[in-house]
Amino acid sequence: MVCMRGVKRKTNQQLFWQLILIIALTACTKLNPNGPEVMESPVADLATEVSVTPTLPEPTMTPLPAVAIVNGERISLIGFEREVERYLIAQEALGVEDPDQADARETVLNDLIDQVLLAQGAREAGIEFSDAEVQARLEQLAEEVDLDGWMAAWGYTQDELLESLHLQMLVANQHERIADTIPEAVDQVELRQVLALTAEGAKRALGKLNADAPFEEVAFEFSPETGGYLGWVPRGYLLIPIVEEAVFDLTVGSYTDIIESEIGYHIVLVIDREVRPLSADARITLTRQALFDWLDEHRATSVIEVLID
Repeated sequence: MVCMRGVKRKTNQQLFWQLILIIALTACTKLNPNGPEVMESPVADLATEVSVTPTLPEPTMTPLPAVAIVNGERISLIGFEREVERYLIAQEALGVEDPDQADARETVLNDLIDQVLLAQGAREAGIEFSDAEVQARLEQLAEEVDLDGWMAAWGYTQDELLESLHLQMLVANQHERIADTIPEAVDQVELRQVLALTAEGAKRALGKLNADAPFEEVAFEFSPETGGYLGWVPRGYLLIPIVEEAVFDLTVGSYTDIIESEIGYHIVLVIDREVRPLSADARITLTRQALFDWLDEHRATSVIEVLID
């Protein structure tokens, strides 16, 4: 048993297939078809017969082989293998040559675990979808796309698709619940930066700024198209945490010292600050981060058993 903690999530790949969770059990024990046996008494001189009903074992259920168990919920091995096949087909369609098999299996497994955690979150909140609701959604999809052709292309049976769709409806509901935690308006700063490619360039820019050169003028020297304007940004939006930490500690009208990052050397000015509505792009970014945070938290508090190497 391997308990997974802090799994690295890949955010630069998009899965192009419906995920499926197969949780099926098959009975392996059958009752005696002839019913209770009548047994003769071992005491011969009593000349009587005693009807004895033997104690039969309770029917047991043999689970299908699983690739992982998430809080007691099984992810079947066969479902996992089929999703790996679909993932590789998607990679081929994207022009990826000879995708790494081990990487593909890890990506699919982590994604399936995330799907199950999200579905469990929805159920814990009292959300469930009936078979009729899932069927209605499937019929709606059939009106929008060539569902038979899609199923053939991706290798889905009707039952598999219904199972997958049920899972995805729960996942989508939990996504919405997480997205609803993001407020409409938040504290934001309006920023402009000087982005130099070399330390020498950044030092030269800082010298001009300290000599009272207009920040915008210096920024245009380094970014002629945009003048380094970053717009309004909330916490959690900037890709470089050290820059974000610095600017939210500044007062309006002040700028940072030189901050080195993987892409260059930054000097950032805080133009203004206020509570304001989120832009569409910022909302998407914060929602995605809230989703990752939710998954990280639930992975850390869940019992996740990975049953394959």
